[in-house]
Amino acid sequence: MSEIRSLLANAQAAELRGDKEEAAKLLREAASYYRDRQQLRRAAQMLRQARRVEGLPEDEPDESVFGFEPPEDKVLVEQREPRLADPNADAWCSFCCRPKAEVGPLVGGPTGSFICEGCLSVSQSLLPAGQQREAHVQEPATWKITALTHQLPSQRRATQRLTRLRARLTLVIGPTGSGKSAWLATLGNVRVLDGSAPMTLTDEPTFIVVTAEPPPAAIVLQGEHGPEPIHDTATLAKALPHLDRKLIEQIDAVFPFETPTRDSLRELAHAIASVRHLALPETAFTQLTELAHRSGRGAHELIALLARIPTGSYA
Repeated sequence: MSEIRSLLANAQAAELRGDKEEAAKLLREAASYYRDRQQLRRAAQMLRQARRVEGLPEDEPDESVFGFEPPEDKVLVEQREPRLADPNADAWCSFCCRPKAEVGPLVGGPTGSFICEGCLSVSQSLLPAGQQREAHVQEPATWKITALTHQLPSQRRATQRLTRLRARLTLVIGPTGSGKSAWLATLGNVRVLDGSAPMTLTDEPTFIVVTAEPPPAAIVLQGEHGPEPIHDTATLAKALPHLDRKLIEQIDAVFPFETPTRDSLRELAHAIASVRHLALPETAFTQLTELAHRSGRGAHELIALLARIPTGSYA
């Protein structure tokens, strides 16, 4: 756990058990953490929370109290459109505090904050009807694929197909833990939507991500690169009743992601363990693989299980 996450988690735990003095102390340490990185708005937020815990008025702290008073003509925060966070960054959602490995690609703000798809959906649902709108992410029409530490079979097929097929609107569909989010993160800054909000297609490649079992292909062509499943519009519309039919008719590529098999999960576990310098016996890999497979969360659960094991050698 990173320094700031540890501070915030410990502060919350202290407040819950009634130790307000400890909670306020940790919140002020968090304020210092953000101050040292010139994230003054976040530092002010931490100070307000500390004052609330102490029973003091939650006045807006002046930025000069942090020992850094910016010139009037200096802009502390660059104003820009939100964009997908760097796929190589070790980031977590600033709202639910879950890591990118668990929640998928994050949208990053100019102050070093991040938000995941789940928290964004919750915030959108709070808007009155008519005010909900698509979260617009301005990104270039091309991308550079970043290699994963280890690819599941569905991810390998998707990467290989992407190099041969540049579609305007691509459907990425598969169950939880099938590798959709991790694969999309390798594409860098791309437009990723869930299809729940009205959207306008542009020349920019767009990916609609749906968590569900892929429908059966209408036909499967056997080509030089292997099987090529082709999905018809009627079957897609039946499998995806929550998507607008006109939107489905504009889908010009379907990337199905299947539930990882036990063998695929075991290979992934070995790859992750190697990167994290975990030396585990084969019995442990078997147990971890079985737990992940039974959970219904696939790779998500496997990654979470391995993250809970401290680095080292085990017998």
